[in-house]
Amino acid sequence: MASPETEQASGYLAPEVAEDAVVRLAKINGQVQGISRMVRDGRYCVDVLDQIASAQKALDGVARQVMRNYLERCVTDAIKGDDPDIYDELMKVLFRHR
Repeated sequence: MASPETEQASGYLAPEVAEDAVVRLAKINGQVQGISRMVRDGRYCVDVLDQIASAQKALDGVARQVMRNYLERCVTDAIKGDDPDIYDELMKVLFRHR
């Protein structure tokens, strides 16, 4: 059975990546709540669409950060450990998130 330290090192977000992602996601949550208020207040459609696009770009930024962590940690460790299943998993992840 793997220790928490081993699991943390090989399969999860690096602590600094997780911390940054949580901060970014909190900001995005605020953006989404603001968009909801805009809709309730009957704001102009283009303004709402602009804010939605901004939130989507912010989510894309978090996804890029998590993807890099996945490649640096999870995929690299699996390749070093001769795990042949990582290639199938990686293909699924890449084509799902392109």
